[in-house]
Order: sequence, then C-alpha cells, then structure tokens
Amino acid sequence: MRTSRQHISVPGITPLVDVVFLLIVFFVLVSRVVDLDRVPMDLPMPDPALSAPPMERSTAVVNVVPGDDGEAAGYRLDGTTHATDQDGRNALRHALAAHLLADPTTAVVIRADRRARSGGVLPVLHLARRAAAEAGLAVPVRVELAVERPR
Repeated sequence: MRTSRQHISVPGITPLVDVVFLLIVFFVLVSRVVDLDRVPMDLPMPDPALSAPPMERSTAVVNVVPGDDGEAAGYRLDGTTHATDQDGRNALRHALAAHLLADPTTAVVIRADRRARSGGVLPVLHLARRAAAEAGLAVPVRVELAVERPR
C-alpha cells in the first residue's frame, strides 16, 4: 500500500511585515508634519458656556511664541517664525493674505500662551484685518482664539 504525502502550503509573512513597516513609516512621517506648527504653551481655559467647538473650515493658525517676560518672542505660521519687528509683521501679513487669497473663508486662529500679554496678541488682530484688505476681501476676516478644551 502506498501512502501519499500531502504538501500543505503555508503563506509567508514577509508581505505582511512589509505592509506593517510601511504603515509605521507613514504614521511617523505624518505625525512629524502635524507637530511642526505646534509651539508648546499653556492655553487659557474658557468657561464652557462661553465657548463653542471649532467648526470644520480652512484655518491659518498663528502661534504667538511666548517670551520669558510674557511678551511675544515671535509669530509662527506654517512652520515659519516671523520676528516681532516691522519687517517680521509685514512678512506675516503677506503670508496671511496669501491664505486668504487661496480661500476667502479662511479663519485666522491665534494661539497664545495663558501668560501672554495683550501687546503680543493685538498686532496679530490688526495684521489679520490688514491681510484681508490686502487680499481684497469684501467681508471682514474671521479671527478665533485657541483655548484648551475642558476635560
């Protein structure tokens, strides 16, 4: 009597390892890009009754980089830090105007540290208004202040 051997085929795990490796690389790269514009700061905590959740729309996030004394050390938009002097403010205004030209419904979101003085935040409000005029918008630009979500 002859016995026949059956060969059982087991799929290799090499393609699975390759796919998992590519997913890991993708998520690491995406997380680095997202964190480029984040400046570490202590955001203010609003009264929940007075704040509204952010709406889904195009935004230009301006980070007021905190200095040691509560004054602004700079302004960061799209990974570029602009100085607080007149040339830096003009460059920030042109960058905001470019955002508004690309999408007139863009909201300017200002992220400032809880200890930031108004002298560092107010220029961004004025720059947003001037950028809207430079972009030729008929309606005022929407400006929002970023706050920490209640837990």
